[in-house]
Amino acid sequence: MALANAAPCRTLKRKRSEAGFESRQNIVHGRSAAKTLDRATHVLATEATALGIVAQLYQTDPVARTGLVDAVDLVTMAHRKRGKVVVCGVGKSGLVGSKMVATMKSLGIGSSFLHAAEAVHGDLGDIRENDVLLFISYSGRTAELLNILPHIPKSTPMIALTSHTAREACPLLDGRPTSVLLPAPIHEPEEVSFGVAAPTTSTTVAMAVGDMLALTVAEQLLDSSVAEVFKHNHPGGAIGETATKRLQIHDAETLPTPEMLSPRLSPRSSDDGNVD
Repeated sequence: MALANAAPCRTLKRKRSEAGFESRQNIVHGRSAAKTLDRATHVLATEATALGIVAQLYQTDPVARTGLVDAVDLVTMAHRKRGKVVVCGVGKSGLVGSKMVATMKSLGIGSSFLHAAEAVHGDLGDIRENDVLLFISYSGRTAELLNILPHIPKSTPMIALTSHTAREACPLLDGRPTSVLLPAPIHEPEEVSFGVAAPTTSTTVAMAVGDMLALTVAEQLLDSSVAEVFKHNHPGGAIGETATKRLQIHDAETLPTPEMLSPRLSPRSSDDGNVD
């Protein structure tokens, strides 16, 4: 009889032990999940803060505001002279540059990407008369970009998208008084934010400033036809399908009604001057 009662007792104890283990695991997992989420949302919050600060910079800072207006003018002028924007960078900044070129092309702005390391091995031939050169470098002193400068004619308009907020502090602009600075600073070093100096916040801000330039130029060049040009250049994928549907809806809403198409009958006057 004692043996018969022992088995259920052991089973009950085992179940209680398993339940306690699962409870402790859930607590540990909950703490781990919370820590993971805190870390993840910290990245988003940090980058969002950086974007807010750079937006305020372009709203209030004379250097940033003048730089944007001048950069828009340079790109617009190059486009109207059948030139293009040659975007140059290396590493993560080069990837930002490639994305910028893709955005500009989709908006109808002539552009190409020049890899900084390949430039001195023949690709400098991509820079033609009426082009404007746009460098992307957080530090503004990337060796591969500085090596290109002696081979760029002084007459070639230049824009530098860097972390600097003053032209005289940017090495890429040394000796080129007509060049333009597009500031893309961040509020604190990435190593302070995340414990590692991997380009994260800085590339997010650089990409946003590039988007700002591309969209502003497109609106100045194309005015109300920006969406139509984008639809023409980007017919594929979900984006192209959505753009097409929106334009179809817009076209349907702006079609003339039958009343607008039918001729309006003006009242006829009789010979005696009375209206029929």
